[in-house]
Amino acid sequence: MSPMNQINLSIMQIRRKYLMKKLFVFWAVWSAILFLAGDVFANIDQLSNMSAEWIRLPTRNAATDATDIVVYNPAGLTKLSDGFHVNIANQTLSRKPKHTYNLGLPGKGEQSHEQDSVDWFLPNIYTSYKQDKWSLFTGIYIPGGGAVVDYPDGSISTNFISALTVLGSSGAFTGYSNDYLEASSTYLTGTIGGAYSIDDKMSFALGLRYISAKNTLEAGATFTDVLGNSHEYKLDREDTADGFGAILGFNLAPMDKLNLGVRYETKVNLEFETEVNRNDFPAEFGLAEYKGKSRRDFPALFGMGVSYDITPKLMTEVDFSWYFQSDADWGKTTDGRDIADMAGDAWSSGIGLAYQLTPKLQVSTGALYTKFDWKDIAGYYETIGAFEVLYSDNWNLSIGCAYEVKQDVKLNLGLAWTIWKDETIPYNLISQAGLGDASVKTENSTITFALGIDAAF
Repeated sequence: MSPMNQINLSIMQIRRKYLMKKLFVFWAVWSAILFLAGDVFANIDQLSNMSAEWIRLPTRNAATDATDIVVYNPAGLTKLSDGFHVNIANQTLSRKPKHTYNLGLPGKGEQSHEQDSVDWFLPNIYTSYKQDKWSLFTGIYIPGGGAVVDYPDGSISTNFISALTVLGSSGAFTGYSNDYLEASSTYLTGTIGGAYSIDDKMSFALGLRYISAKNTLEAGATFTDVLGNSHEYKLDREDTADGFGAILGFNLAPMDKLNLGVRYETKVNLEFETEVNRNDFPAEFGLAEYKGKSRRDFPALFGMGVSYDITPKLMTEVDFSWYFQSDADWGKTTDGRDIADMAGDAWSSGIGLAYQLTPKLQVSTGALYTKFDWKDIAGYYETIGAFEVLYSDNWNLSIGCAYEVKQDVKLNLGLAWTIWKDETIPYNLISQAGLGDASVKTENSTITFALGIDAAF
């Protein structure tokens, strides 16, 4: 080998070692951020749409007419007829969260990312057996998560982290492309319990629920190095947790036309453990055997409702629910701030109407408003993944019907439109990185279709 070739080989070896060092440092930073924030991706705490009946009439806290009250008014199950009852339904959701921003990156300008995909399955099954004053109940449902976050062309999180990696690589990287993010969250829950009627007016319920939560994340990007080579890295991980909670219920019917339902669900402690299914990072990153733990409790809930029969054919109900988010453990930011405290509590209130159009057909409609009592919305949205999921105040508008196809068998059809409040949220991460100031504009809407059956035997 000639002296010149030896010199060129030495230079290439030095540059290759330098590049690998940069790859180690900055990809490790990206991976650490994703691991620390993974339990937030696609995570929606406290779904209220847990039955087809709710989709057509979003006020169920005082209902006594169908088996879905296993999760809305369990003490009211003693109002059902004697025998076995079952409720089976599925919801299909078309969600369109969108966020728009300008991070001031060279050649990027204003960027916008919108998800336009369908979640086909959000199922539930509830059963109850009523005999005299007793009612035993069970159910399987999804009170949180239940959706997929899919950004095949990236999002603000992947763009920010990728850009920060390039800018901080001291020239080792010249650019990035093909960043993407896909995540899912499912809080599969089973419940069992019983209700007892003291008399015709008053009844109580006590139940236990078990939550098995699973969040998945696939993310990656392609980086171009100073030699023009591409480096594609993918990360596939999942976080799992489980826990138990209690359910307390109370139902009061002071008169034939009036009914009051109350329930309280305790917090469920959830400590998520991370498992890596796929890791394309170099072995020296030390991520192949990564296991970590993080808290994301399922918050406690208090719900109540009042229903009143205005006429023999027309019924109305008013509901209120409070979500104790700030009492849950959602972990802390890197500088020690409490994430749940920044989020604050949330509450919802709504009104519904149901009209018996014919002996077999009931039509219904309703509206529900949900308010997030933010303590520090910008601080909460520092958590990677928050803009992809989107939390904000929202209105839910519902319409639908129940048709008795045969005696004691009802078919439920529901359609709901949820509209989130547009927000403009400061993006603190960009300023903390010393790259100026930026804000993110958010939009979100969801259309939900539900089909279900409620039967008694």
